[in-house]
Amino acid sequence: MSRVYVEPGVILARPGDDPIVESSFASDAGGTLQTLVETGHDLVLVGGPVPLPEGFPTMRDMATPDDEREAWFLTTDPEHCGDRRAGVRSILVGPGPATRRAAIHRCDIQTRDLRAAVLEILSREAMTPVG
Repeated sequence: MSRVYVEPGVILARPGDDPIVESSFASDAGGTLQTLVETGHDLVLVGGPVPLPEGFPTMRDMATPDDEREAWFLTTDPEHCGDRRAGVRSILVGPGPATRRAAIHRCDIQTRDLRAAVLEILSREAMTPVG
């Protein structure tokens, strides 16, 4: 399948600059990301190392996404959608530009939460014509 870049805010239960501890993570984030792993996706946590709690799938750390084709980028910050590379489809997870003060950048997809973002990835990849 493809690589999925995930910003830490996507898997946290609440936004903010508080230190990240085990209780900071959304209760269903580990299981939701495991669905991607089970379907052959490579998960990469973007923006620096974060101590993942027990039950989370293994994720490599990377400062920024690689230059590559056919990848997904999950973010909670609409400003990051403007920085994406060609071939990397962006998904804004959570509240969009209408509820945040930010320059408006168009993300490819907007979803309400991580579970909906994973379903978007799986359904769009299932509809992609083969070869």
